[in-house]
Amino acid sequence: MAILRRPTLLLDVDRCKRNIKNMTRKIISSGCEFRPHFKTHQSLAIGNWFREEGVSGITVSSTEMALYFSRGGWDDITIAFPFYPGMLTQLQLLEKSTQLRLFINSEDDIDLLNRDLINNFKVYIEIDTGSGRSGIPFNDRSKISSLINKMRESGKAHFHGFYVHDGRTYTARGSDEILSIIQPSIDALLELKGEYSDARISIGDTPTASVLNKFEGIDELTPGNFVFYDWTQVQIGSCSINEVALFVQLPFAQQIQDSKAIVHGGAVHLSKDTIQIDGKQSYGQAVDFSETDIHVIEGSYLSALSQEHGTLSSYQSNTSEQLVTICPVHSCLTANLFECYYDLDGTQIEKRILS
Repeated sequence: MAILRRPTLLLDVDRCKRNIKNMTRKIISSGCEFRPHFKTHQSLAIGNWFREEGVSGITVSSTEMALYFSRGGWDDITIAFPFYPGMLTQLQLLEKSTQLRLFINSEDDIDLLNRDLINNFKVYIEIDTGSGRSGIPFNDRSKISSLINKMRESGKAHFHGFYVHDGRTYTARGSDEILSIIQPSIDALLELKGEYSDARISIGDTPTASVLNKFEGIDELTPGNFVFYDWTQVQIGSCSINEVALFVQLPFAQQIQDSKAIVHGGAVHLSKDTIQIDGKQSYGQAVDFSETDIHVIEGSYLSALSQEHGTLSSYQSNTSEQLVTICPVHSCLTANLFECYYDLDGTQIEKRILS
């Protein structure tokens, strides 16, 4: 076996394609539009696997990411980040070849875009149902009404619908808890749709899309993490370990105690995202990996990270080992930190480098 020189991002292509196929068919068979979020994989090559399943509209988190995918032929793009004037120059480039869907929460911004864009664009109003991340509070009906009226008077801005990303589902443990968290947000969207019958309603989180069996009343879904899943999603109950498609292989460096080892893999490779399991903070879970099965190495996890170093707890090396395979806590952030993927045969798969 060749000695691993540096941390490497390992992509199981078969598992990834299976995740794409399963989610696409589930959503489309429910009568919903599927606009997957591409911020997780950030790869034209992986984007083409979605095309093979019939996906034509996508979601991204920045104008730079939109330009990258637009150059790859994607021409129906939602930018799922609140508009701010610094986006304008790149939106002017994008509108030449792309149908844009924007998040706008200000009447002044509608005026600015109507003045400086040439083509029509669609607008989501992002709704904050309690998570507090971004969007207009659900109860601020006056602001919601004013924005919609402004768009209806506008020449270019066309009201498309309401969007919720309820990040609180990422704190859940089990499908019942996911459903109990997301249902009030769905109810809020349905209430708004009752007031604005032409509105489309859209939800954008992987736990909800993975666990719900039916998407009654929902028009669009925009999950992204499901393409790879990760150790957090396993703990939430969104997937099994054998549905995870992304891993980081780290060079084994030193046994420092009977039950601890140092690996070459730190925050610059895995991010500082953690998950607490049984009262212990984990930065990533050690696994035995094969093409057919993935086994969790019980008790063996990254218990500490510095910039380049990782401390692996409850791990005892043997002389034949040169690397440790880690299931990341958050695949979106981990993937963003690497310049490319490698499949199981060692073939490089391109991606964007950093957001």
